[in-house]
Amino acid sequence: MDYQNDFETWKEKIEALTLEQTKLPNQPIDECTASAEVLAIEALKDKDVLEQAGLDATIIDELTSLSGALRYCQAQWMSEYRARQEAQKEWLEQSPAAYDLRDEMLHHFKFAYRNNADIHTKVMRINDGNGHVDMVQDLIELAVLGEKNPNQLSGIGFDVAELQNVKTLSHSMAKLLASANGSTDESSNTKTLRDKAFTLLSERMTSIREYGRYVFWKNEDRKEKYYNNYKG
Repeated sequence: MDYQNDFETWKEKIEALTLEQTKLPNQPIDECTASAEVLAIEALKDKDVLEQAGLDATIIDELTSLSGALRYCQAQWMSEYRARQEAQKEWLEQSPAAYDLRDEMLHHFKFAYRNNADIHTKVMRINDGNGHVDMVQDLIELAVLGEKNPNQLSGIGFDVAELQNVKTLSHSMAKLLASANGSTDESSNTKTLRDKAFTLLSERMTSIREYGRYVFWKNEDRKEKYYNNYKG
C-alpha cells in the first residue's frame, strides 16, 4: 500500500479531528514517522502482554498505515509551501517594475486627462491607496480607463497598444501575489491536514509507549523500546 492509499484510508478520521484537538508537530515529521514504524514492530512483539494490561491493540496495527498517511500529508504540505516560497521570491523580483509602471502610467494619465474633469477625477481616485493589492488593481483600472479614452493618451504620444500588456501584467501579478501571500499562511488546509494526521499518530504512539513502560518497568531492555528515542 502506498502513502496516498494510506491517506485515503485515514482521510475521514483525519478531517473529522477538530482544530481544538489538533496539535502542532513537536518534532520533525520524518523522525516521527520513522519512530512510529519502529514502535509498531516492537509493540507487535509485545502485543499479548500489552493487551493484558488494557491496551487496545488495534492501535498497534494502525501505526504503520497512519504513519504513511502522515508522510503523504507532509509531502503535500511541503510541495505547497515550497511553491509559495518560490512565488514570494518571484514577487520580490518582479513587483518593483510593476510599481514603476503604475507610477509612470499615473504620471502620463494625469497629464493626458488634465482638461477632462470627469476622467481626471477617476485617475486621481486610482492614485489613492497603497500596498500590493492596490497596485495590482491600479494597473487594470488604468488600462481599462485608457482603452475607453484613447485619444487624449495618443495626443501626448502614449502607446495605447501597450495597455493590453498592462492588463496581462495585472492578471499575472495578481496570481503571483496570491501565491506569495500564502508563503507564510498558517491557515493552509494542506498544513492543517498534516497537523491532524500528526495528532492522531502521536496520540497512538504516546498510549503504546505509556503501556510499554508500565508493563516492562522491571525489564530495562524492553522498556527502552517504549521511549521516544528515535535517532535517524
